[in-house]
Amino acid sequence: MGTFLIFLAGVLFLAGILFIKPRAKREQMWKTVVNWALFVIWYGITWMGVSFIYINASVGHVKATSTAIFLFLGISVVLAVVQARLLGFIGVKKAGNTGELQA
Repeated sequence: MGTFLIFLAGVLFLAGILFIKPRAKREQMWKTVVNWALFVIWYGITWMGVSFIYINASVGHVKATSTAIFLFLGISVVLAVVQARLLGFIGVKKAGNTGELQA
């Protein structure tokens, strides 16, 4: 199971790079650096959490497992939302003509 998690981590890391690369290149340089730094930090925290949860669950530490799920999942979701906002996946709709009829 551990080998599969390592393989999955590598595949998801490469997929994340391929997914972010086109959007990150269009932005300003500082935003590109922030996006890549956030991606690496988010990715590291996510997989630290997965491995911590996996190890604690396999030896039966219920309290540590539930705390790690709450802590690492919370941090991972917050970082993912921040990065999605910086990349433009989540955001305010642009003002202007939306094609809708207004009364």
